[in-house]
Amino acid sequence: MIPKPYFPTTRDLPVSHIQKILDGLLNLIYPDRCFICNTPVARRHDCGVCAGCWSKAIALKVVPPRCSSCGLPFQGFEDRSEHLCGNCILDAPPYSGARSFGHYTAELSRLIHGLKFHARRNLVGLLAPLLAETFFDNWDRGDFDMVIPVPLHSRRKRERGYNQSELLARSLAHKIALPYHSPLRRIRSTLPQVGLTDFQRQENVRRAFICPKPEAIYKKRILLVDDVMTTGATVSSAAQTLKGGGALRVSVLTVARVGKW
Repeated sequence: MIPKPYFPTTRDLPVSHIQKILDGLLNLIYPDRCFICNTPVARRHDCGVCAGCWSKAIALKVVPPRCSSCGLPFQGFEDRSEHLCGNCILDAPPYSGARSFGHYTAELSRLIHGLKFHARRNLVGLLAPLLAETFFDNWDRGDFDMVIPVPLHSRRKRERGYNQSELLARSLAHKIALPYHSPLRRIRSTLPQVGLTDFQRQENVRRAFICPKPEAIYKKRILLVDDVMTTGATVSSAAQTLKGGGALRVSVLTVARVGKW
């Protein structure tokens, strides 16, 4: 049996004696603290997250049982086998399968918020390895031809300065040795999905994406990457656009999944 690849986070990488001295000097001048719990941390090595909060975040990993299609975690089930949830039985999603590293709550949600809304781009060094781990838990590299991020509208990207999903997708593609492409464009500046009903979420992202160069994805097997999946309305809209452009198959990978809505 071939062992599963190991993907160290920035925290797991060895630290040289010189780096430790530099961290110590930096903390003397500009003390750094965990942005989640305010515990003192090493400025360079810890990425602004203490060991306790990081341990709690990775303990939120999603484990079966879950929907075999959309990846929705099932609560309170003794049976560990995977099967379809009610929504996927009634209305099959346009993607072939969706998986997430962990539950979108507590420390993991705070990490994603730090990356998404507080310009903590160094958190990609912690979160992308979790995506790579989840990828090899569920698929093989030979199952896909490319990695694609869910795009932001150009206006929102200018306001934020970056697209967190692009950062995650680029890092993931490098780690799993697959080509990175960004063929999707978001042509509608949609409202934030937070607080919307299921129907409102679907309407909010309906026809929000286009694929200007469909030849780039024609008959390709695509891994679509985003930070969080709630009802799946956004990734479903993106997957429909990719399938409409000729993609052979689209699967979804996110850092976190909302278990109930």
